[in-house]
Amino acid sequence: MDSLTEAMRSTRLSDDPQELEQLLFTPLANSGLGANAFNNIPHYLFRVVSPCSDGETNEKWVRSEAAKQNISSSVEDIFFSLNREKCITIARTLNLHLRWWPKDDLEDNFVSWTSSLLFAIQYIYYRHQSKRDGSSLKDIRLYAIDTTKFPCGTFIRDLDLIEAFWQFDNHPSGKDLGALRSLRNDSKHYFGEYLSQGSLKIANKHQMIPATSLFADNLLQRLQPQFAGIIGTKSGKQNPDWVKEVLRLRRSIWTGNKLDRLSSAEMLGRLEALKELADLFQPGWRFPLAIYFASLISSESVTEDHETGNDNIFFAWFRLNLLYEDRISKPSNCKVIAPDTMPELQRVKEIVREIQKDSQLRQALDLVERAEARIRHLHIQNVFSTHGSAFLVVDRNEVLARAGQTVLSRLETIHMLSEEIIQAISSEQV
Repeated sequence: MDSLTEAMRSTRLSDDPQELEQLLFTPLANSGLGANAFNNIPHYLFRVVSPCSDGETNEKWVRSEAAKQNISSSVEDIFFSLNREKCITIARTLNLHLRWWPKDDLEDNFVSWTSSLLFAIQYIYYRHQSKRDGSSLKDIRLYAIDTTKFPCGTFIRDLDLIEAFWQFDNHPSGKDLGALRSLRNDSKHYFGEYLSQGSLKIANKHQMIPATSLFADNLLQRLQPQFAGIIGTKSGKQNPDWVKEVLRLRRSIWTGNKLDRLSSAEMLGRLEALKELADLFQPGWRFPLAIYFASLISSESVTEDHETGNDNIFFAWFRLNLLYEDRISKPSNCKVIAPDTMPELQRVKEIVREIQKDSQLRQALDLVERAEARIRHLHIQNVFSTHGSAFLVVDRNEVLARAGQTVLSRLETIHMLSEEIIQAISSEQV
């Protein structure tokens, strides 16, 4: 098995014979990694980069700091040839990487991603305003990747790696991987971090959004007024608020209080901003990314106005602008991992469910209305025609009698199916 694993590591997937398109995590059975570690990877992940970010990120590749420096270990999976000494090194490196601390002489081959768009956006503020970075908005970029376009094992959740290596970290107590494990498992300080390793080819598998586009014309503030202004501002602090701001926004935006619902006019204004954002994305990306940005608007899809009928502004906007434009991006294919402590992702998941249900109900309503119209036509034009009932089953012509019986049988089937559907919907089975 070790020989087979090593042979798979050496398989070249890139057109360039010198470089793999990704370096997979390939743990053996005794690695300490959970059996479901690769089954819970979100469909979409985000990464914010500036000229001061570790590693290298461009339109074709994302490289760790070790890969950028072309260190030999950057092409070796962390699970290869594990022994105690290597486990200690991995644990120390992982702890420093996840805490954003200096790596000293350790070779950092990890690359961080987040499943939270809110967290990524606040990281743009941090990169721009921090004295540690201070990059111009024109030099900061937000990347979104479609993880389904990569092989299984390309990404792994930080908590899964922590679970596998925390016992090997020899940092002082309270600053070690065990303390980080407790913090992320037992508190709200979790932000959906995932890791890749080495070099990752993202060409044709990502969407890049310049930070300048997100903040132009107060676009993000028009989408969600809780976002602070950013153009031309610098923080006076050494480290501007980032984590605390994410926690504040979670409390402020996703309260779930129906009394805080937007008015129709407010919702329409925010959806206009969402339309401008969606126009930044390429076809195939508009639908999923619009859902993620729409999740930042409010905790509710309905407005405070007493809406009547079967429609509202929010659902109508998605149908008009996106749902039928990008049929390839079905809501059911948008896998979201939404812990209870991440309301921004719970909202994404809820919007996916709502849009999918709205789409199904619209199709059902259209089908039922057409069926009702045809049966009503049958009822009026034939059963109660001026020439008597045309569909009496009894007829001396046996062919006509059988045809009448078939019509009656089909109507009874329609009645039975209608009863089953009514029962299923009434009992919330669909």
